[in-house]
Amino acid sequence: MKKFIVFFFVLLCVMPLVAKIDLNTATFEELMQLPITEKQARDILEYREYVSIFKDVYQLRDIPSIDQKTLLNLKDLVVVSIYQEEDEALARRQQIQDLLERLDSNEGSSEGMSDVWQDYLMTPHNVNKMHFDDFISLPNVSSVDAVSILKRVALGDTIADMRDLRNTTGLSYYGYTNLRSYVYYKEPPVKNRFFWDAELQYYTRYLEEGASDMYHEPFLRNDYGNSSIVVPQHKNLSYWGYFNMDKIDPDVMVKLRARYGNNYKIGWMHYKAKGETSLSDKTTKEILADSKFYAGYENNELPLLDNTRLKIYLGNYRVTYGEGLVMENTDFYSARKTGYGFSKRILGITPDLSRTQEYALRGAAFELTHPYAGLSFWFSQDDKDAIVYVDEYGNTVKEEGKDKIFSYVVPTIRFDNDELREAEAMFNQELQSGTPYATNYINLAYRKDALKEKLWGTHLQVNPFIGTKIGFTTYTALYDDAYFMVPDYNDLKTLLVRDSYYYPKFKMMDAEIANLYSTRTDTYSRDYRRVIGFDGHTTLGNISIEGEYAELSVDGSDLKLGDDPKAYLISAHTQFDNLYFISLYRHYDVDFDNPYSNAYSEHQRFEDTILEKNIYALTNPTLSDLYLNCSQAQPEEGIYFETRYKFDRFFTINRSYLDIYERLTDGRRSVRFQTELEFRPIYALGLRLRYKNQVNRYDDYAERGVSKTDEYTVSVRTFLSNRDFLEFEYRYNTVWGPPYTSLTYPAEPGNNTMAAAQTLMVGDYIGVNYTHNFNTNLKLQGSFIYWFGHGISHWDWEDMEIDFMGEKGAKFWVALHSRISQNMYLTLKYRNKTYQTQELSIRQYNVPVQGENLFQRVEHKENTIRLSLEYRY
Repeated sequence: MKKFIVFFFVLLCVMPLVAKIDLNTATFEELMQLPITEKQARDILEYREYVSIFKDVYQLRDIPSIDQKTLLNLKDLVVVSIYQEEDEALARRQQIQDLLERLDSNEGSSEGMSDVWQDYLMTPHNVNKMHFDDFISLPNVSSVDAVSILKRVALGDTIADMRDLRNTTGLSYYGYTNLRSYVYYKEPPVKNRFFWDAELQYYTRYLEEGASDMYHEPFLRNDYGNSSIVVPQHKNLSYWGYFNMDKIDPDVMVKLRARYGNNYKIGWMHYKAKGETSLSDKTTKEILADSKFYAGYENNELPLLDNTRLKIYLGNYRVTYGEGLVMENTDFYSARKTGYGFSKRILGITPDLSRTQEYALRGAAFELTHPYAGLSFWFSQDDKDAIVYVDEYGNTVKEEGKDKIFSYVVPTIRFDNDELREAEAMFNQELQSGTPYATNYINLAYRKDALKEKLWGTHLQVNPFIGTKIGFTTYTALYDDAYFMVPDYNDLKTLLVRDSYYYPKFKMMDAEIANLYSTRTDTYSRDYRRVIGFDGHTTLGNISIEGEYAELSVDGSDLKLGDDPKAYLISAHTQFDNLYFISLYRHYDVDFDNPYSNAYSEHQRFEDTILEKNIYALTNPTLSDLYLNCSQAQPEEGIYFETRYKFDRFFTINRSYLDIYERLTDGRRSVRFQTELEFRPIYALGLRLRYKNQVNRYDDYAERGVSKTDEYTVSVRTFLSNRDFLEFEYRYNTVWGPPYTSLTYPAEPGNNTMAAAQTLMVGDYIGVNYTHNFNTNLKLQGSFIYWFGHGISHWDWEDMEIDFMGEKGAKFWVALHSRISQNMYLTLKYRNKTYQTQELSIRQYNVPVQGENLFQRVEHKENTIRLSLEYRY
């Protein structure tokens, strides 16, 4: 009886509340049940929508149409609930946080593209109005997926929601899952509003092994081996010692971006890399010259033109069309960039706040696109770094008032020009003492902002059918204050190699260097570089075919194809529900020198040339930067196949590929094969087996350029509760080397009589990767690796970068990701790397040298910190 009385009392108290209208949630129909007019009801809704939510009932008096009498009538009929207004952008960012982190983790390979994709995620485009190029620029969305959606929309069918999108005929499940976060259907999930992002990154990185060796290379007089005066290890005789490069000198990046919806955009970034002048020590002019910035306007719904887009950008921007043969301006090379999956190209004109400096475009760009056509123009005027000819006093060589340039270069460190000249004067003094070299001074040197480049380009495109397009792209780079000149092959060795003793080091592969572009030759003289190309793309059923042809204008006619250095690529992509297959063929002429090209290839330009293999023989070791940071493809011809096939509920052949290609400089034929099998008996457990095989010079095993590599990897992945992750990985490598006449072991004095000593190097690697989510706002990631190289170079892909390890060692890193406030994100990463160099034994033609000739392994320790702080509003 007591329970019934209590229940009845509570019911009497609650019933008045149930009958009352909630001012913060009521619809128009519910408000009309109150004793008010239609105008008063609409005024209440507009006040709630545009002014403020209701904190109490007395706030009704702020509405002009509601007087005191109306308020008294409503006081007992309405209620104000506790209501917390949610930031729609914040809510969407929470929903797609994992995808945002995935884009950030791919920043190393897609440099600067994650900014564009993040904008798509936060303010997505209407899937019913997107163009073909919009779809295929998104990660993991194929041409077949794009055509399936476009054909449905063309028939007049509007895609109403996510479920409706999934039911699109021909749209793969993989394409749907990657597309759904980038699009909306009726009303945008986040309305036009002001967004801004601020990012600060601090990184105490170490130089990679190749760059470190380059800067450590000493300048020594020719008779240093016979002189007691010379101290070879004197640190100031190298760039490393002269510039005190062993000190802690962090990279610092500051980036600010702001935009209103998808229409008005501005951004600014300053990046200070290791060895460069800090922001506080620069003048305003230097800050503007070394910073990147943009201001842009985009309109996706131009009046009077159905579904036509307009883009206008001032400042720094990126231009990409086709397969990247004519134009894809980036400083960063990425091997096997097919244009599918996450190795996508964002087609068209986009803002650029990446670390790209040398091939950055700064000026104005215009793009107008329609479902049936497109038109783009861009103009850039920017100072470019270069390798220049210098005299023995460090001055740039001039002819007819113009600076003499050897080549563009992406420097590892952008030293100040005055400091470089002072260093070179000291090095020259050393080189000119004692017995003279063939070239006893630095004759080729890096110079910051060495030439002014004026570049204009255009792209025309027609789209006659859904999924079919034909494009024409060209650019011309004008040089008013400089000219490029590269000697022919026979004269080049005397320019690059310091001592005639090392002339034999200059070999056939170095024809790549001799074929760099010159604006002055024996047959012509001009002040520009021009590249012309055509690209095409079509989709037939579940097959898409695309390709591009490009020519570098040299001594042929711009209106005639085939009479100048050329490059071309064609690929086909076949898609099924559980299978895809890619076929790709490419050919790049040796003398096709387009610095703005970034197409598919196995290797970057100048690999295996004297710029990589024999840095010690160069007149200036920093010439190796031409190879180390080259973004162009090596001259090669080959065919590439890639597939992924889920043939069973438990078994999947993950990304597997075969590449058969020939290096055109010396005719070396190579093959690279990789496959991976995944067994997943339950969702939370996965076992992966991966095998990689690479053979260089497979057509002649007796040739000294041959090598065979086999790599075996087994990994066990566990997906734990709370989205935690744990992986164990073991890798075993073997490398078979060619027969060398001077590598018999033990070494015996005397002349060689036969080829011997086929070497088999082995190495292994064991690692653990983990992720632990403490809660939705705090996550810990890390890895521990131990390796033993035996002469093999191991590699590891960390969260945002690839790392190459030494001979033997251990490494661990840990990264803490924290959302420290509603809009602020912190990432703190610490890495410790302890490794040993290779043991060296010095001999002269099998005869041990006198004195110290055995150098033990040297232990190195690296401790790096990367701090990233982001504010996203």
